[in-house]
Amino acid sequence: MENELQEMSPETLTLLQKENENLKTELSGLKLYFTELEETNNHLVSATWREREMKKKLSETLDELNNTRQIVESQNKRITESINYSRKIQLAINPTEQDLLTYNPNSFILYLPKDVISGDFPWLYEVGDYLYLAAVDCTGHGVPGAMMSMIGNLLLNDITNDGKILMPSVILRRLHEAVVKTLKQDSSDGNSNDGMDIGLCCIDKKNKEIIFSGAHRPLFFLRNGNVEIISGDKFPIGGMHYKGLNKFTDTVVPYTEGESMFLFTDGLPDQVGGTEKRKLMTRHLKEFIEQNGNLPMQEFKSTLYSYLNDWKGNNKQVDDILILGINF
Repeated sequence: MENELQEMSPETLTLLQKENENLKTELSGLKLYFTELEETNNHLVSATWREREMKKKLSETLDELNNTRQIVESQNKRITESINYSRKIQLAINPTEQDLLTYNPNSFILYLPKDVISGDFPWLYEVGDYLYLAAVDCTGHGVPGAMMSMIGNLLLNDITNDGKILMPSVILRRLHEAVVKTLKQDSSDGNSNDGMDIGLCCIDKKNKEIIFSGAHRPLFFLRNGNVEIISGDKFPIGGMHYKGLNKFTDTVVPYTEGESMFLFTDGLPDQVGGTEKRKLMTRHLKEFIEQNGNLPMQEFKSTLYSYLNDWKGNNKQVDDILILGINF
């Protein structure tokens, strides 16, 4: 070999040396390439295991979520069924529009709970020549409000079940005392201020008079195209804000044929809507009644319902809504 190298010319040796260097460089590059391939392969193997672990954990999480969803759906179904059944009970206890129409065919009740069940309720009681009629707004809405409405309805029935003719102010005073006692609001550890606002009328058919008393709720009386507002007292039913000294007064309003009266809770005036997303307010309801009060009451109800929906637009209903009216 040495003899062969000695016989080669210097130029040939230089070329061989360069080729040898090039081969060494290529070999070094190949080693680096194989090293990188080995590292990449190791990373891929590691990533594959991580992916398998992640898929396993994801599958376990999806199974847990699916089980949770099934539990929630089952619970929601039971709750919905309970609430729907509660609505049936509430509607069975509350007087209906048909009950009011039996007394006066030119009347209406517009009753729109915010949720399935309501904290508002109408109340009707007839004895002799007298018809007691009320629109009641209990604390809250939904289930809490509905529980208070059941209490209020039962207490009103209990107060009047002896058939005696009572002034509305007396009924409200007794109702307040009964709510305070029932909810133990007068005890040292009582912390409940739940109660209700109510507009209550006693209609004396013989003498053609309305005797009105209210707890934070007014009576609207339509005469000659103008609404007269008879305000209620600024005391609630229930709670100990005034140390139990809540006082209620009676206002006598004579009526003649063709005149109308309206009782309502605050859900309708408080409904947000319009172009500026403001509350409807009592003044707009007053204007609506003055503009449409000449309509038959059932037509008035339909017109009011359309007016309310147009006002509300895409806004949510903010509270229970109750309004009732009679044209004499």
